[in-house]
Amino acid sequence: MSKIIYLDAGHGGADAGAVSGSRYEKNDNLNMAKAVKALLVKQGQAVIMTREDDTFVSLAGRTQKANEADADIFVSLHRNSFTNAAANGAEVWVYTSAGAVDVGAAAEVLERLAEVGVQSNRGVKKGNYHVLRESLMPSMLVELGFIGNAIDNQLLDTRFDAYAEAIARGICAALGVAYITGGTAQAEVLYRVQVGAFGVKANAEAFLAKVREMGLDAFLVTQDTAKKEE
Repeated sequence: MSKIIYLDAGHGGADAGAVSGSRYEKNDNLNMAKAVKALLVKQGQAVIMTREDDTFVSLAGRTQKANEADADIFVSLHRNSFTNAAANGAEVWVYTSAGAVDVGAAAEVLERLAEVGVQSNRGVKKGNYHVLRESLMPSMLVELGFIGNAIDNQLLDTRFDAYAEAIARGICAALGVAYITGGTAQAEVLYRVQVGAFGVKANAEAFLAKVREMGLDAFLVTQDTAKKEE
């Protein structure tokens, strides 16, 4: 069964976020969100995005949309910024009072980003960010390196696809959903074994057991059940 994943591309429109020369955080965030969405949709997951173009959305509007959608997880994508250009690395934030579920979900994403290769792993941190505080589902804020650090930018650009897949894989792991590498998740198929076709219920149950032994999902349908479904 697919999950509802809310992807929040930080900033947008008049809110450029952090800026380094001609590089705007809002653009990096949106590009990554689109790439992650494409991968998750390919896996059969339902994805809702705060924005899919260069549009301003208030903080309240972001969490309201996620809460109304009853999303299973909220993932906000950002670039970090600091006055010292030597600051570097990736980190993931959860709310100040977040429990094991949120921390564990953030760790799944950060672990996979670290496997791809980041300049430094700054760990899972806790903070009082609006999108983390006001979202009603497990949530995280992913900082994909410092926009003022040349190496962090180079890593993001050269490993962009790998970073996107790392985030998608981490989200799926956090939700307990299998991620099929290089393929598309198959829709769930259920097989019905109808009692009437066998005459005797015991025979139908025996056949049902054999079907399940083959690793297929199947269920028994009686005549009364079949009528209700028509």
